[in-house]
Amino acid sequence: MTKISIIIPVYNTASYLDECLKSVLGQTFQDIEIICVNDGSTDNSLEILEKYPVKIINQENQGQSASRNNALKEATGEYILFLDSDDYLEENTLMELYEIMESKSLDLLIFKIIDFDNETRELSKYSYFEMDLLKDRVGDDVFCYSDVKDLLFRISVTAPGKLYRRDLIEDIRFNEGLIFEDNAFFMEMFIKTKRVYFKDKYYYFRRIHKDSTIQSNFEKFSNVIPIYNIINDIIIKSGEYDEVKHKLFNRQCRDIFLRFSQVPEELKADFFDEIKRDFENKMERYENDGSLDLANKRSREIFFSAINSKTHEEFELSIEIFDLKREINKLQKENNKLAKKIPKSTNPLKKLFKH
Repeated sequence: MTKISIIIPVYNTASYLDECLKSVLGQTFQDIEIICVNDGSTDNSLEILEKYPVKIINQENQGQSASRNNALKEATGEYILFLDSDDYLEENTLMELYEIMESKSLDLLIFKIIDFDNETRELSKYSYFEMDLLKDRVGDDVFCYSDVKDLLFRISVTAPGKLYRRDLIEDIRFNEGLIFEDNAFFMEMFIKTKRVYFKDKYYYFRRIHKDSTIQSNFEKFSNVIPIYNIINDIIIKSGEYDEVKHKLFNRQCRDIFLRFSQVPEELKADFFDEIKRDFENKMERYENDGSLDLANKRSREIFFSAINSKTHEEFELSIEIFDLKREINKLQKENNKLAKKIPKSTNPLKKLFKH
């Protein structure tokens, strides 16, 4: 059996594909298979792929989720690693990851991703991939889902940045036709884990450029709503809902408003209507199960403002006002702390002029 299957969806990334593939083929660990899915590319990506010793799956354009799913059907490796075709791996990554997986008998190995600018090659840390809370909690220990369930929404959900035992994800697939598909895949997978390890090292380099998925797809940002509905169903089915419901509610409201604030103005009205409709449908359930009582203030503000606002402008303004008031309160508290440190009756200037 092949030890590691590397799955690489490819769509119009000819400019970056050589660097990506060379970073894999140049690894010291060679018991691998590289499965590249040409997702209907219209540039010369396929021509580049054909120059390398990789397995190529050609398909009409179906998106990243379908590409990963089709590759998973063909994968024979004991372990699975996902790599985007505009990114690359640090040298010796596969050897180090494989040795950790084997020595610790892991289901899942989580490691760190670092961003780099396509033009300047400058590296930049993104706090989301640092996972400081997880690192502080588990240190160098092997852990499982139940050990860190309270941190469930503070762990990077991206498909890259992890090495999976194939048995763990044998019956799990990415939701096709949606972006943010990593979220649901991660939740369903992570809840099943028994032996996980966090390696505090950067192995994966994520390219930031104007064409990258993370910079585009504004029109699909409303997908965050059905994705969170899927996540709700996964967590309910797992029997974990009661323990994490308020954290799920907080994360859902935060992410939905974040995506709403990022879409172009001309798309906000329709997006707002979807948010309002979704929250109204969930109102009774959240009141009955206690999610609203346990949620943080900002999440409740987002939830009720969406329901009570008549327009997307009113909704956005409500949250802006809430955030501004919160910032003012924070500054007032800091000011009060500083004021207490200043002695009331001692003024060195007054003492000076008395002489």
